[in-house]
Amino acid sequence: MLHLKAITYSIGERELLRQLDWIISPGQRVALIGANGVGKTTLLRIMTGELSLQSGTIMKPKEYRIGYLPQEAIDLEPNAILDSVLQGRSDVVELERKIERLRAELAESADALQLGETLGRLEHQFEHAGGYKLESDAREILAGLGFKKLDYHRPIQEFSGGWRMRVYLARLLLQQPHLLLLDEPTNHLDLAALEWLEEYLSDFSGSIVIVSHDRFFIDRIASEICELRAGELRHYAGNYHFYEQQRMKDRDLLAKRAEQLQKEKQKQQIFIDRFRYKNTKATQVQSRIKRLQKMAEIEPESIDQQLDFQLAIDAPSYKDALTIEELAFRYAEEWILQHIHLRIYRGQKIALVGDNGAGKTTLTRLMVGQLTPQHGSIVYGHRVSIGYYAQHQVDALNIDSTAYDEVSSAVSPQQLPNIRNILGLFGLRGDDIYKKIAVLSGGEKARVSLTKILLSPVNFLIMDEPTNHLDMRSKEALENALMQYNGTLILISHDRYFLDKIVSKVIELHDGVLTEYEGDYTAYLEKRRQRYALSEDEDNSPKNSKKSRDERRRQAQARQAVSKRRNELKQAIEKYENLIDGMEKRKIELERLLSDPLSYKSSESAASFTKEYHQIKDTIELNLDAWGVAQQQLQELLSELDAT
Repeated sequence: MLHLKAITYSIGERELLRQLDWIISPGQRVALIGANGVGKTTLLRIMTGELSLQSGTIMKPKEYRIGYLPQEAIDLEPNAILDSVLQGRSDVVELERKIERLRAELAESADALQLGETLGRLEHQFEHAGGYKLESDAREILAGLGFKKLDYHRPIQEFSGGWRMRVYLARLLLQQPHLLLLDEPTNHLDLAALEWLEEYLSDFSGSIVIVSHDRFFIDRIASEICELRAGELRHYAGNYHFYEQQRMKDRDLLAKRAEQLQKEKQKQQIFIDRFRYKNTKATQVQSRIKRLQKMAEIEPESIDQQLDFQLAIDAPSYKDALTIEELAFRYAEEWILQHIHLRIYRGQKIALVGDNGAGKTTLTRLMVGQLTPQHGSIVYGHRVSIGYYAQHQVDALNIDSTAYDEVSSAVSPQQLPNIRNILGLFGLRGDDIYKKIAVLSGGEKARVSLTKILLSPVNFLIMDEPTNHLDMRSKEALENALMQYNGTLILISHDRYFLDKIVSKVIELHDGVLTEYEGDYTAYLEKRRQRYALSEDEDNSPKNSKKSRDERRRQAQARQAVSKRRNELKQAIEKYENLIDGMEKRKIELERLLSDPLSYKSSESAASFTKEYHQIKDTIELNLDAWGVAQQQLQELLSELDAT
């Protein structure tokens, strides 16, 4: 059990936690929610001891273990990922080394009896600690989080930040701590890994506190909601769905109390104003004044406002909004998409889903013209106007503009009065809207970019992870706006709850092939499970249980083709690495030239350097994407060879 008592914590003059009390019991599963910046991560870091207490106490048993997954990137030692995960149980790993040393000594020592007793005791400890199945457990966790078998021995430096977070999560799960603190654990997980994690945590025996904006995930894991507001915790028994219902009831009750209080205050004020100067009523007037002052002190806290807004929209397009035929795209030699056919009609709201790296963002960038297909056509219907939001769009913001000016430059005059409201809804309030883009955080820049798109008059929105930097209230407001939006919509999001409320069709991208599912996201999940279950049944049927000689020959030919493909991929990877290395050197040289004042004596030279710099930067990104795809395909091929 962990007991937080009278915890107070401030940053500067801002009080984040005020006399906070919290008891986390064994097996408890809590979702810690609250607006961005309210102090959720600060509270988790206090619980782990990363932040020192300013006031209050934390009580826990001596052997109580806490595992903490932070949001930000983690520096892990440069080991193979399996070894890095096993370090989560460094005590057991060290115990195994002691046993190995003792066995070696035992073979050469004359004092076999004493060493044998020590060895027996250590082996018993090792077995009790789960040492004999530790590596198999680590492999199982890594597989669940999406790693291939041949990834286990690759150095962790070869993996992106998102995959490194998965390694660290695997290490925490292997530790089996008494309390798991998970800060946005779903941010870097695709659907398969997310579903596995939900199943794993459902069977986890310890306590769990999660901070997450994924309401679907919260509903699957948490049996209690703790809302952090104004430095205090409010407890709601049940999942997020129950919390929403209870919060609405609390808001209505609070509104009625506030209305009744206001009427009573007006009544007292009328009496005071009427009899203030009558000597015969002086005592009563003073009594009413004191009562009024006391009423002001116990006035209910501010009521949650319903955060609603409407999207700007252009005139409706014709019925056929978008037609894609025989689309194919590759990065250098690697085909990402082939034979893609898709037709989207006016007013459809579609989720585009698939594993990380499946090509979802590539497809949307093709749709908006940021990439050019090698084959096929993308044709928009008459009067279609496109709005596109993606994480990398923040690079297009003018860093010298204020947040307000940046949005106002892209919207119609009719939308100008809404800028302040929506920026405020997304966390930029008061004078924050007049801050330069250059000084805003990454999340704040993303919200400015999102506001620009939402207020731009378009009738076809394509949005890639629009909720990543939004808190619950902002996300709910965006949901309501998109539900009421009369235009056409394509959404990429890992937030299943968000998708479920908005879309009426799901398109899955897998191995370069599109599969369409009618219905919401929950319906898609069920149809997907049924499809995979049927596929497994067919694979296990008696008809397929015996392999003919021809089948074995075809398999041998397939293995040969895989081997040939492996060599091709290795050559392609080496080619990309050489290209990227050369371009990085030129990029560094251009950065030096652009930082040299002499380069700007000739405007033509400066313009040429700038143009070349942006072209090289874009080309590096494309080649890095292609290199990553080739690496992933190579690992999958190596896994196939390993399996055969």
